[in-house]
Amino acid sequence: MNFGGVAVERKAGCLMRDGVTLYADIYRPAGSGQYPVLLMRQPYGRMLASTVTYAHPIWFVHHGYVVIIQDVRGRGDSEGAFEPFVNDVNDGYDTVEWAAALPYANGKVGMYGFSYQGTTQWAAAAARPPHLMAIAPAMCAADLYHGMFYPHGRFAIGSFLPWAFQLARDEALRAGDGQSAHQCSLLMKNPDQQLWELPLLKKHPLLERYFPSYYEWCEHTSYDAYWEKRDLLPAIAGNPIPALHIGGWFDNYLDGTLQTFEMLQQQVTEYESRASGSPFHRLIIGPWVHIPWGRKAGGVDYGPGADGNLQMEHLRWFDYWLKNKRDEAAAEPLVKYYELESRQWLTADRLPPSRRRTAGMAAKALDLSKLQLAATLSPSSDGDEGRKLRWYLASDGRPANGAAGGGKLEQQRASGLRLDAYGTSAFVYDARLPMPCGSYLPQDRSSLQDRFEILSYTSDPLDDALSVMGAPMLSVWCQALEGPTDLVAVLSLVKATGEARFLSIGRAEVPAAAPPSVAHLAAEQRADAQPGAVDGWVLLNIPLRMFAARWSPGDAIRLELTGSAFPMFVRHPNGVESAKLPELGTEALQMAAVAVAHSAGFPSYLELNGKRWDEWNAHVEF
Repeated sequence: MNFGGVAVERKAGCLMRDGVTLYADIYRPAGSGQYPVLLMRQPYGRMLASTVTYAHPIWFVHHGYVVIIQDVRGRGDSEGAFEPFVNDVNDGYDTVEWAAALPYANGKVGMYGFSYQGTTQWAAAAARPPHLMAIAPAMCAADLYHGMFYPHGRFAIGSFLPWAFQLARDEALRAGDGQSAHQCSLLMKNPDQQLWELPLLKKHPLLERYFPSYYEWCEHTSYDAYWEKRDLLPAIAGNPIPALHIGGWFDNYLDGTLQTFEMLQQQVTEYESRASGSPFHRLIIGPWVHIPWGRKAGGVDYGPGADGNLQMEHLRWFDYWLKNKRDEAAAEPLVKYYELESRQWLTADRLPPSRRRTAGMAAKALDLSKLQLAATLSPSSDGDEGRKLRWYLASDGRPANGAAGGGKLEQQRASGLRLDAYGTSAFVYDARLPMPCGSYLPQDRSSLQDRFEILSYTSDPLDDALSVMGAPMLSVWCQALEGPTDLVAVLSLVKATGEARFLSIGRAEVPAAAPPSVAHLAAEQRADAQPGAVDGWVLLNIPLRMFAARWSPGDAIRLELTGSAFPMFVRHPNGVESAKLPELGTEALQMAAVAVAHSAGFPSYLELNGKRWDEWNAHVEF
């Protein structure tokens, strides 16, 4: 059949190595000839073809491609059982090789898509089929534990419970159970009550019947054999493939995007990429949520240029790798990102370390399980060390509870730094009433920041503009009553109007008690004892999510410390080990108190990777 001026073949069968047939729709030029193939493997129905974010396949066909949209195993019309992320390595390999051998294909295959469709690209790349030339994974992860499900070390329930009901809905429809599918749709759209249900492993009948994999995600709270089996990073690092990485500052899976790019950045250096004349990997980060990729997010309009022209970026990428169109792409910097507030696109040759779980390893020595989550940065050769700016937690003598309290962020200056001799503030976290935070959107948090279960530290209004690009690190001395418990750090940009826009977040666990293991050290030596404990105080290094933003003169920096960010991730019940969290009911929820030191003897500080606006050595694109 013909549609939109192109030839369309519906429900084309592709036989897998185990005898299961997967079905796809094929869009191709109506005339004769052979063309490169763009493949998308997805679980949401091949008719949709991810047109919530991408141009319809016929657009790519009119630019000289064959486009194949396939239902993954057990979804849509494809045979077999759907097990998320389990069969996509072998199925991806087999599909790529099948696509390359089609009579109208020229043997070169690229893959594109976002979210699950992005991870299917990493799965195929891990198997390295010989005809897969390049991929363009967006808003996804290769390491599912750190990059998607547990980015802060806690299960991201706010993202994955609604998604589980969405997948269960489709499974119910596939089974002919329309009533259950409707109930799943209602819960997917309004999961609020279900989010509060405990224990996490309490089986909802719809999920238990149609999508039990959800409870596996909840049960495996640490990076264990379950997640290691689903970690594609080691295989990808051993034999990387050209990749266009696309992320959003407000996307739930930004950590996954950054992690895979950092891995490739270390495996394929800028020198090797430029020496070969090929942009082997490229990163674009815009002011985008998961859906859609436009100019608006969280009530903020970032302007007409914020969409990043992503359709054409995809076309340029695949034209380069599948059609050998050598344009100016090879000479462009490898990183392109949107700076919030200044509303400008900037470029860079490298991405600053995310300071979270990165893939700093050699291709022949991959021991990902031993990588540190909160390692402090070592000085770099390109001058990044000089960009680290510290703001120390302090107070004016009043407790730091709430934005109207006495908490301050003081920058160290040439004249020295004044800190309280005995500065300490404390808050009480009630697990029955967790602090709300449901997304990474740039929403105004000022109404929440007056609450006393928050410690709030705010800088003076800045005299000069300040640009920050990178992942903040919070080094904080703290201790807990009725611990262990969580300490959550939220960074916001405060406007002169009082609006406090969310920028970044991080989390760490405060232990039940801190032994005085380094009490003999002098105060100036204690910071070197990381992680250390002194007189009951424990020093935590908390990496926050990466962002890029510009503070204008008159803006201020605000750091808030509290006990939870619900339902972004599950709440700590307090007083119990985290491993027991999935099986605990509401009776386990209790209160905990956390004290934070901001004194001369126990200096806590926030470290940002920034410079004054006129000091950045970056290319600005308008």
